[in-house]
Amino acid sequence: MDCVIIGGGVAGMRAVLSFRRQWPDKTITLIDTEKEIGYYRTLLPQFMNRTLPENKLFFWQQQDDPRVRVISGVTVESIDRKNRTLFLSNRDSVQYRRLLIASGGRPIVPAVCRTAGGEGIYPVRSLAVARAARDWLPDHPQVVILGGGLVGVKTAAHLAGYNISVTLVEKEKQLLPQALSKEASALVEAELREKKIRLLLGSTVEDLRFNRGALSGVRANGAWISCQTLFVAAGSLPEVAFLSDSGLLQDGRLEVAASLQTSDENIFAAGDAVTIVDNGAFTPWTWPQAMVQGSLAAANLYAPTMSSLRCLSRVNAMNLNGLSLAVIGLPVAGAKRSVYSRPEAGIFRELYHVDGRIVGGALLGDISNAGRLHSLMVSSEPAGTDFNELLRPRLDSFAGTTSCCVKYNRRATLLSEGA
Repeated sequence: MDCVIIGGGVAGMRAVLSFRRQWPDKTITLIDTEKEIGYYRTLLPQFMNRTLPENKLFFWQQQDDPRVRVISGVTVESIDRKNRTLFLSNRDSVQYRRLLIASGGRPIVPAVCRTAGGEGIYPVRSLAVARAARDWLPDHPQVVILGGGLVGVKTAAHLAGYNISVTLVEKEKQLLPQALSKEASALVEAELREKKIRLLLGSTVEDLRFNRGALSGVRANGAWISCQTLFVAAGSLPEVAFLSDSGLLQDGRLEVAASLQTSDENIFAAGDAVTIVDNGAFTPWTWPQAMVQGSLAAANLYAPTMSSLRCLSRVNAMNLNGLSLAVIGLPVAGAKRSVYSRPEAGIFRELYHVDGRIVGGALLGDISNAGRLHSLMVSSEPAGTDFNELLRPRLDSFAGTTSCCVKYNRRATLLSEGA
């Protein structure tokens, strides 16, 4: 086969679409562990609360294309790089000329959940698990969610109500600890409490109990909570175990250059499976970044001159069932911080900056100009204006900025539309 892609998540699917445009005469084989591919994993909470029908989850349907072959419901167990061959769990093998690894991540499941052996525990990751949880929830509406990152918070926000009670457990003292400052997180916490979500911060699930094989309670901070359903949203790890004997891993990491090429010139990788090495090591594991990486990796597979990622971040925007949130860049220790806040309107906007340059920030409640602020950050040029003014949520807030905004304006618009 001309091109084999491992993984049918957003990076793999974007790679399929990009490759078909770039190389219409070449063949593609897509291999994925799930039986169904091409769906929005970010919409699974709305699917589980029954506000989104299943057919709305899918952004791609397999068509009668003789140049695209899909092998689903199997895993890749190992790679023979010398003979360019993949060995699958169904004992078949697939040969490739170019390989793109987009195997994504696997959920982190704490030992207390792995060894429990009862019904009612669901790692938040796949459509198959979401289907099972959707059927389980109506008769088991007492829910605990373990993990206060983006996945856990979004799941909590969309499950609350609908005759479902939700308790969210996070080991840190705040929600979204990697994405938001404590002050910004407080707004998210207030929004969730307004939705009657119980928050247990600085806590973790210590033990589980069962009644006739079904979950009936969890213990957190020494106290038992009635619980019939436990969603595990404690993060994920790159799914690269099948590469253990391939020689592609460095200290357990699948490292790629900014072109997304691995140490093997015939193998590229994208999405949650990779660590990008470019004047440092980066793991920008977000949906928008996976989309960009999938397209770029596919374009580079047969390109005589490869292109590189222009930036290692993308605006990560979402709606927490009523509260809009856009993460422009992660908080930066030691950077100065400017804030625009209107608590009565539920608006909080913050930027981190060093020597007049934006290095991170987040917008809550009003996320206008998120794309333009991100583009200004990517430009690495001084903002050239008062940061307090820059943060004001006005359409003309960039009128006084430097000319660098003009050349990034179109790129910012595209970023906003894709966020």
